[in-house]
Amino acid sequence: MAWTGYENLNSFMEGLKKSDELVEIDKEMDPGLEIAHLLKALGDRGGPAVLFNNVRGFLGAKMVGNIMGHRRRIAMALGTDELRLTDTFVERVQQRIAPTEVDDGPVKDIVIKEPDVNLTKSLPAMIHHEKDAAPYLTCAVTFARDPETGLQSMGMHRIQILSKNTMTICLASPPLAGFLAKAQKMDKDLEVAVALGSDPGTMIASVVWCPSGVDKLEIAGALNQQSVKIIPAETVHLRMPSQAQYIIEGVIHPNELAGEKQFGDSSGIYVKDVVSPVIHVTSLSHRGSPIFQELQTWSAEDDALFDLSFGSKMLQDAKQIFPFVLDVCLAKGTCAAQANVKFAPVAAAYRRAAICYILSTNPFIKSVIAVDEDIDPRNPSEVEWALATRFQADRDLILIPNLQGSIIDPSAGPSGITCKMGIDANYPKEKEAEFEKIDVPEDVKKRVSKILEQHYKG
Repeated sequence: MAWTGYENLNSFMEGLKKSDELVEIDKEMDPGLEIAHLLKALGDRGGPAVLFNNVRGFLGAKMVGNIMGHRRRIAMALGTDELRLTDTFVERVQQRIAPTEVDDGPVKDIVIKEPDVNLTKSLPAMIHHEKDAAPYLTCAVTFARDPETGLQSMGMHRIQILSKNTMTICLASPPLAGFLAKAQKMDKDLEVAVALGSDPGTMIASVVWCPSGVDKLEIAGALNQQSVKIIPAETVHLRMPSQAQYIIEGVIHPNELAGEKQFGDSSGIYVKDVVSPVIHVTSLSHRGSPIFQELQTWSAEDDALFDLSFGSKMLQDAKQIFPFVLDVCLAKGTCAAQANVKFAPVAAAYRRAAICYILSTNPFIKSVIAVDEDIDPRNPSEVEWALATRFQADRDLILIPNLQGSIIDPSAGPSGITCKMGIDANYPKEKEAEFEKIDVPEDVKKRVSKILEQHYKG
């Protein structure tokens, strides 16, 4: 029987619990910093997803986080294993399974319309860091339509709660940034709807880079290997996942902006002095017993999603030109600024060409560390070992000044202009015996791996 994915967050959490990948905390915890720090610390230790059953200030509310904080759990969400995760993801994002419209769904168990909407009392939105000045939604999948073509699509964008019925949304990436620009040019309102607590496929698809003109719900269906069920929104002309936990609907008026209060985002620094579009909320619907999904910024969950989405796309693009590129890992904690790249044996000149290509075509990438095929690019200890034993700075360091970098890098020059670095930590193959890494036979690894799986889930 063909594998089909998880229809909603609830069924995915049940699967995680059966696999010892989810723990529950009954102790009362504060959404102002306590929960955020626990999620950060748990992710740093490679820990499980966590369900908070007692959120201070929100009687009966439940919150879940670190859902995608490890490649193990992302692999579970896609019905595969860690070794095949990248290949499975790349294969499925090329497929399309259209959503299926249904008449009703659990996300409409309770529907609240203006003037009765009160986001501050209904949503346990978190304060994430010490100097954050407002609660933000960080795991919000926002939907809108292209005002010219009518195409609907989605993306994950940070949202600040301004008041009981207004929010700001940072629309800095396609496709929704393009939809807003068109609406502003046409002097039209842009209708939006925000899903909180989506099924795994929809959450992952929301951060996928894809060609323009694609409804990402079709990618979500392909990731789940089953159609996403959708229902009409209550007050805007959009179709929304019927299995979500919450849906917030509203409109953005052309050229209406408000300041975002200071917030610690995925870069690991505080963003300030940002102005963003304002959403005027028209409706809030949710399940009878909704679970609020949280994504702590600058965390293991951020890292895992960056690596899967952007890292897989980078690998796919690089392999088309340089087939000797075997794997790409975006290093943890770097906000996708460092790529560890595994190479098959090839002349140094070709490897350098690939390094320069990756640096010059990906603005977010600030450094590339190239390693041999015997190095696991996802194991920081092995990458550091390769630097310690196979790299000489006067011979293997590549510096490329005046390239376009990330505009959120505070060390970069005006408009994000930066100097990028390539490190070639590959050994000369004619001296292979001198560089051989100590190891054990594969059959021993397989036997020990089975024993480890029985006794240790880390």
